[in-house]
Amino acid sequence: MIRVLLLFLLALSLSMPAGAQASFADKVQAWKIQFPKRDVVAHVFKEVVEFQLNPAPKPGEGKVQARVTSEIQLVPLKDFMKFEDGLFYYDELQIEGLKATSAEGKNVAVDKLCGSYQEDNIFHSDMKLCVVRFPLAEKGKPFTYTYTEHYRDVKFLTSVYFNQHLPAVERLIEFRIPAWLDVDLREFNFAGAPIEKATRKEGDLTVATFRMKDVPASPREGHAPSRAHSMPHLVCVSKAVTANGARQPLFESVKDLYGWYSSVCAEIGNRPEELKERVTALTAGKKTDLEKVEAIFYWVQDNIRYIAFEDGIMGFKPDAAQNVLQKKYGDCKGKANLLKEMLKLAGFDARLTWIGTSDLPYDYTLPSLAVDNHMICTVIVGGKKYYLDGTEYYMALNDYAQRIQGKQVLIEDGKNYIIEKVPEFPADHNKVKLSEKLAIDGVALSGSSAIEYNGESKSMLQSVYATIRNDKKEDALGNYLRKGNDNVVVANMKNSDVTERQKPLQVSYTVKTSNQVTRTGNELYVGLDWDKDFGDLEMPADRLSDYEFSQKYHYTVQKELQLPEGYKVDYLPAALKKAGPGCSFEGSYSSKGRTIVYTKTIVISKPILRKADFPAWNAFLSDVNKFYNEQVVLTK
Repeated sequence: MIRVLLLFLLALSLSMPAGAQASFADKVQAWKIQFPKRDVVAHVFKEVVEFQLNPAPKPGEGKVQARVTSEIQLVPLKDFMKFEDGLFYYDELQIEGLKATSAEGKNVAVDKLCGSYQEDNIFHSDMKLCVVRFPLAEKGKPFTYTYTEHYRDVKFLTSVYFNQHLPAVERLIEFRIPAWLDVDLREFNFAGAPIEKATRKEGDLTVATFRMKDVPASPREGHAPSRAHSMPHLVCVSKAVTANGARQPLFESVKDLYGWYSSVCAEIGNRPEELKERVTALTAGKKTDLEKVEAIFYWVQDNIRYIAFEDGIMGFKPDAAQNVLQKKYGDCKGKANLLKEMLKLAGFDARLTWIGTSDLPYDYTLPSLAVDNHMICTVIVGGKKYYLDGTEYYMALNDYAQRIQGKQVLIEDGKNYIIEKVPEFPADHNKVKLSEKLAIDGVALSGSSAIEYNGESKSMLQSVYATIRNDKKEDALGNYLRKGNDNVVVANMKNSDVTERQKPLQVSYTVKTSNQVTRTGNELYVGLDWDKDFGDLEMPADRLSDYEFSQKYHYTVQKELQLPEGYKVDYLPAALKKAGPGCSFEGSYSSKGRTIVYTKTIVISKPILRKADFPAWNAFLSDVNKFYNEQVVLTK
């Protein structure tokens, strides 16, 4: 009888709708601890990637299409909350079959609000966004959420990440690859990740499965590098199709990637004659080739607004040069194309150039649209290549932002292509040099200061300064110099030309700093370093991401303190020389006659601080802060 009852219950469970699931109420508390600050978890997050041959492609379609079906078993950790998701789509990618199902197998009404993705009311690309909302039941009761992403051309199927916006108890990625398609699944950041891989055959299909358990959601933390640098993911490269016994390359090598780029750019429709008047005016009176290049490059920087959606992979076709000139704005592709056409009119060899910024860890051994997210212009003058990034402001010719330094570039060369690398600069390229002469003024320090900015330290300040209203510029510069410290008063500022790109930016001013001198009996305690650069940048133990600096840093400081009459040096702090992960510090005090000289050099030579290096960084910072907190002691 018991055996019959068990068989009946088993048959009943098999006949239940697919959406019907048991409650996970007993696991809610454990998941709250495992995935803190999360209201919903995915018990199972499964993506199935399937490919379809397209024998007669229509315009905008490829020989191969792909469908990625996501089936997510959502489990709320709070009662009766509303689930919200955002699904991006564009011309080559459509969202289909969106559905939500309750634990009882009933369809749940889904609210969708779809439209163009925008920022500051400017449409940046053909990127669109669907905001999806539907109600969940009591905590622990699962819902099934499914949708399919239809790629009209398989080349737009690039990266698949294990970490998503939801934490997942189990994450599954399955590729169902037909025999007629040659697919290369490149693995990134798999080292140390508990990913199980399996391959099996199902008729003519090769099924590759990747499984990972207890996957946290993608962290959202300030100064986090692109997830491509640290999070495990796959890049799907569809190399070739075999049809009717013939092999047809898709993206088998960088040659195929470049061929597609070139075919898109061949349809731009530039009308260079509409640029001629502007080019003639800009180059008039310029004596050398480099002066002419600078005149055009800087004019585009200063006068064509950059509005692109930077991380998108869509819109590979640049806007026509005459359109960008007329509208006075463009994305990276539009500005690069305008630079190319203007420079060609001026008689230079200028070429469109594709590049992946520092957000991407790939190079051109990976023939995928994932490798590039940016376009610049290369101009060849006297046999030397100059890489012109029109999206940067106040960037000098032959100077490059951190985000493109050391990165490979793909330069157009007719039916061929050229692969080069953008130069990379050491930290002292961005040197900031501060010198001060100070005297004790009651409980304050006052005196004169001079500071010099170079490289990105300079261009960043120039860019910010240019955006400030003229009547606010002096206040803004003063606040920048005192680094927001209310104890510091800056006055009598004089600066070199803020628009000058090739020379350092220099600022002189007077300074008065309160609360840096303490009087106790016959003794004076003096603190000479109130900036304490990077001193408050301890990495918290619960941070999940690496930390990315906006640039490399090289700060040098020299301060001279004049001893007050009747006082002598009683104590000078010991010198410190310390190295840490991608960083170094040197600081010392010395006495020269009636003057105390304080020097400091701090260098951040690597722009990304890895999570594994946080303990060493914090130990480095602890020693630096001890040095910062030391004081000079003077006695009568």
